[in-house]
Amino acid sequence: MWIFVGIAQILAALGVFMGSRAARITGIVLAAACMVGQLIFLSTFPLWSLATMALSVLVIYGLVFVPRHLPGERLCTCRRSSFRVGRAPV
Repeated sequence: MWIFVGIAQILAALGVFMGSRAARITGIVLAAACMVGQLIFLSTFPLWSLATMALSVLVIYGLVFVPRHLPGERLCTCRRSSFRVGRAPV
């Protein structure tokens, strides 16, 4: 079972590098599943589980918030200059 999860994570990573939005969503779901799975081992390996959960939070943050220098990836297509005081929307 864990082999298939690892293969799915590798494929999602390759998809993220290619710019696929579906791969981003898959990565978010897999990182969230990893966080839930680490709750099982929290009493046995507390430091390792907390470190892995923190890494999963960073992965989710990196997949949710897209850098601004990537064209076509942002959900909002509005420009900031149109919302300044004293200027009409373009």
